[in-house]
Amino acid sequence: MALLKRTYALPQQTLEEFERTTVPGKRSALVAALLREWVERQQREQLRKEVIEGCREMADVYLEIEREYHPLEEEVERALNDQPQPRRRGARGT
Repeated sequence: MALLKRTYALPQQTLEEFERTTVPGKRSALVAALLREWVERQQREQLRKEVIEGCREMADVYLEIEREYHPLEEEVERALNDQPQPRRRGARGT
């Protein structure tokens, strides 16, 4: 992995606290991990928004498919309900 050096302006108090609580040899790794986590969270949020938007755009299509197949589902349900119930084993009439 190529390492790049950048310069960013940060609030003094935040930077002082960061440097006080993080060992010098681990600071870059921690900043890299935090940035990676933030980037991944941003990507997940963007994907979430795109999925929601896609679902909204497809809502009419899903509704049309439901209208098309719902009568068939009802027909199957009626056919299954009209079938005689299997007799229990061992049950005998008098």
